Amino acid sequence: MPITNWCVNHCGYCSFRSSVPLLLSMEECKRLAKQAYAQGVVEALVMTGEGIDRHKGLKNQLKEWGYDSYAAYTAEVCKMCLDVGLLPHANIGTLEEWEYEILKPYNVSMGMMMETVSAEATRIAHRTAPTKTPEVRLASLEAAGKLGIAFTTGILVGIGESPEERVETLEAIAEVHGRYGHIQEIILQPLNPQPMTPMARWARPPDEEVAALIPEVQRLMPGVHIQVPPNLVDDLLGLIMAGADDIGGIAPEPDHINPNRHWPKLGNLDQSLHQEDIALRLRMPVYDEFIEAGWCPPETLPALRRMLERREAQESLPVEIA
Repeated sequence: MPITNWCVNHCGYCSFRSSVPLLLSMEECKRLAKQAYAQGVVEALVMTGEGIDRHKGLKNQLKEWGYDSYAAYTAEVCKMCLDVGLLPHANIGTLEEWEYEILKPYNVSMGMMMETVSAEATRIAHRTAPTKTPEVRLASLEAAGKLGIAFTTGILVGIGESPEERVETLEAIAEVHGRYGHIQEIILQPLNPQPMTPMARWARPPDEEVAALIPEVQRLMPGVHIQVPPNLVDDLLGLIMAGADDIGGIAPEPDHINPNRHWPKLGNLDQSLHQEDIALRLRMPVYDEFIEAGWCPPETLPALRRMLERREAQESLPVEIA
């Protein structure tokens, strides 16, 4: 659910960003949420550009609607999604602690890609992206940990960093996770060059470079899940065999960030994995172990229970909520 495509950043690989400062109204968000729930969707991935409060026109629009910050409006969208029955996972970029405090009650989990700590990659891909500096991203990751938010993060592979700097990025994430234990999964996302962007002619990293990072995640953050986006790699089965245990969310709509890379068909994927004695299992936007350990805010529990009951009816595998 992209509330707005406007963004303060101009990343070298991004085709999601728009210069048009438009916000989805609450009515439109509710229409999309109800439509999604009727289709059997589990998660409302509330996504957006970054730095919305820095745009005077968008800030004025929010004030007209009765909100003093973009975080406050996004929180209301997430609350509405819970009322509809969806499980919100807000990923609206770099946030400060006060913004996480506003959003936490209405999200079963949240996310923000760390991307890289590489100075060279930052110079190349994030030269005009003020919220993508490593220091700002790490501070946001730290703020989420302080507040006990089950969190998804990850790295972007192939934007100018060295193999050693990829590991350094994972080490930086692991250091924060070591203090708070809040990282539920690491996404290993290869660059997918987009037409009409500054990095359009860059090569897409081979799967082997993604696979090389799987044991590093396992070494640095034992027990943290490893996600590989299934539409951005060529040999998904090989990466699963190498240790990836999550394929993220597969939506009934195109990938908003990578519209030129189609989702795999679940039936075909299930069949191919079954031949290797690997089973697909539906998960919530927050992992079962975080649910059982009581990480989910009280406001999210009614919708979460209903969604778990739906899964249990399909699988007969009950999950207790702490």
